[in-house]
Amino acid sequence: MNRNLLCGSLLGTGACLAAALPAVAAGTGERPNILFIVADDLGWGDVGYHGSVIPTPNIDALAARGIEMNRFYTAPVSSPTRAGLMTGRYPSRFGIRKTVIPPWRDYGLDPEEQTLADMLAANGYAHRAIVGKWHLGHGRRAYYPLNRGFTHFYGCLNGALDYFTHEREGELDWHNDWESCRDEGYSTDLIADEAVRCIGGYASEGPFFLYVAFNAPHTPFQAPEDEIAEHISPEKFAALTPREKDAYTYRAMVTRMDKGVGRILEKLERSGLVENTLVLFMSDNGGIPNLPGGSSCAPLRGHKGREWDGGLRVPAVLCRKGRFAEGVRSEQLAAFVDMAPTIAALVGAGEPPRPYDGVNLLPALTGETASFPRDLYLGCGAAVSGDCKLILKGGSRAMQLKSDYLVYYPEDAYEAQNRIEEHAAEAERLRRYIIRYDTIRPAHPELPYGQGKEGFKAPAEWRVTKP
Repeated sequence: MNRNLLCGSLLGTGACLAAALPAVAAGTGERPNILFIVADDLGWGDVGYHGSVIPTPNIDALAARGIEMNRFYTAPVSSPTRAGLMTGRYPSRFGIRKTVIPPWRDYGLDPEEQTLADMLAANGYAHRAIVGKWHLGHGRRAYYPLNRGFTHFYGCLNGALDYFTHEREGELDWHNDWESCRDEGYSTDLIADEAVRCIGGYASEGPFFLYVAFNAPHTPFQAPEDEIAEHISPEKFAALTPREKDAYTYRAMVTRMDKGVGRILEKLERSGLVENTLVLFMSDNGGIPNLPGGSSCAPLRGHKGREWDGGLRVPAVLCRKGRFAEGVRSEQLAAFVDMAPTIAALVGAGEPPRPYDGVNLLPALTGETASFPRDLYLGCGAAVSGDCKLILKGGSRAMQLKSDYLVYYPEDAYEAQNRIEEHAAEAERLRRYIIRYDTIRPAHPELPYGQGKEGFKAPAEWRVTKP
C-alpha cells in the first residue's frame, strides 16, 4: 500500500497523525453518516493489504485512503463482538462472552442496554438500518433489531445460514423488517444490493446509520460457480480434495464480499456522500483454522475462538475524508467497544445510561492529541496494554495454558515466548485488572453452546412471536 505516513510506535502514532491533519475538535456535535461494514470470520491474513493470496482490491483501496487500525481487537467469536460493538460495553456484563447465541437459545442482548442505534435515534438520525447478520437474539421480539433502535432490518437473525436457500436448522431465516423475505440469490450479493438501496434512499434525508453485517466468509463454504472460476478453472476444481475445494471456495467468498464492499463504497461516491460519511470496516473475529490456501491468520498466532492475536486482532479500517488522515497505519490500541463511545463523542451525545467500557478514539483519529495508553479487557482471563498482553491460566479452556502467559510485544510480536518472569510487575498489574472484569456476574448466566440443542425444532421461518 502506498502510504504517506507509517507510524510504528504507540506514542508516535498520534504525533504522526497530528502532523498530517488540520485540527478537528472531538465531540463538536457533527452528524456525519455512519457506515459500518463487518465481515464474518475474516482472518488477519485474508486481505490484500496484509499480503493475502486472496485479492481484495476494494477493501485495500479503503485502507489506502483511511486509517489502517493495526491493533484493533474484538472478542474471539461473533455474538460477543456484535454485542460490544452495539453497546460500547464488555459483553461479559450481559452474559455473552464465551460463545455465540445459537439457534436453540431463547436469549439475547439485554433489552435494557442502550445500543448505538438507540443513541443515534436520540441525536437526529432518522434512518438506522442493519443489513445482514444480527446474531444478538431471535427468541423474543424484545431482542429483534427493530426493537433495538433500528428502523430497518434486512437479513438473518442467526449465523451460519445457507448462502443460497437462506435457511438455518431447516427453516428460512431471511427477513425484511418483521416479514419473511423470499428474495432469491447469494446472500452476500443480496446484502450488498440492499445496502446500496438504503444509501440511495437515505442520501437526501439527513444523516443515516447503516450497519452492513456480511455473513461471509463464515461457513458453510458456498460461493457462486462463476466466482470460484475466477480463482481456478472448473476442471482443476473438480479434481481437488474436499478440503482443497473448501479453500478455493473460501477465496471466492472473500472476493465476492470485496466486490460487495466496492459497490457500497461506489454508491457513497456517486451519491456525493464520501466527505460526510464515517466508514468502519472490520472483521468480527479472527479466521478459522486448518484451511491451507484459504483462511489465514498469519503471521499472528492462533485463530478464531482463542485469545491469541490470531483470534481477536482483526483487519480494521476507519475512514472519513477530510477529517482523518489518508493511508496511515495507526498503532493506537483500539477495539470493538470503542466505536459506540467514539460515535457518541462525535455527535455530542453526552453520557450513556450505563457507562461505556470502550474509549473515545477521536483525539487519536483526528490528530488532536498524541496516542494514548490504555488497557483493554479481552475476556476469559485476558487483557492487553500498550506493550503487553496477559492471559491467565484457566481463563479459557480452549487455550490449554499450563501457566499464566505474558506477551511482551516490542521483542515478541507474534506471542512465541512467555515473558512473565521478566515483566512480573506488569503481569501483576494486568492480573488485577483482569480479575476486576472476570468476576462480573451478569444477571443472565452464560450457557454452554450445545445446551438445549437436543430435540430443538426451529420455528417456522424463524418468526418471532414471544414478547
